[in-house]
Amino acid sequence: MATSISFSRFFTLILLFSAALVAPHVNGQKRCVETLYKSGCTLTDCGTKCYQKHGSARGGQCIANPSMTDYACVCVYDCNN
Repeated sequence: MATSISFSRFFTLILLFSAALVAPHVNGQKRCVETLYKSGCTLTDCGTKCYQKHGSARGGQCIANPSMTDYACVCVYDCNN
């Protein structure tokens, strides 16, 4: 028994395939991560230090250690800056 495919499904498949080929490739900026200090993180201080060191306005984050007892200040920034 032959399988038939409707014209609309075939056309949709071709359209999606050609859109994938034509879509521009985006080269995003590389992100770097640096631990600024390993304990006693406060979000305000971490954000300020990250901005002062790397110019990253939203890169300072307090990340919990594996035992969830303390927080490290981690700065995420664009490597090219």
